[in-house]
Amino acid sequence: MGNTNTSMTFLLLIIISASFSSYNILASEIKPSGRIDDMCKNTCSPTYGDGKCAADCRKAGFTSGRCATSFGNKCCCTK
Repeated sequence: MGNTNTSMTFLLLIIISASFSSYNILASEIKPSGRIDDMCKNTCSPTYGDGKCAADCRKAGFTSGRCATSFGNKCCCTK
């Protein structure tokens, strides 16, 4: 009976230790999907519009881009 209690206590301690030590593994970095805010760099103007913005974004490796007034009329690229 003493062996069983000791074994169960030891097993319980292992389970509790494992549950406390693995919480960092479950965390992950949140990455934006869609608009990339830090890619909203160039200011749009009458000479730099959606067409030039989209072309610059494609050159940078994004699928598209457009002028977004919500970011201060900046060219924002999208994945």
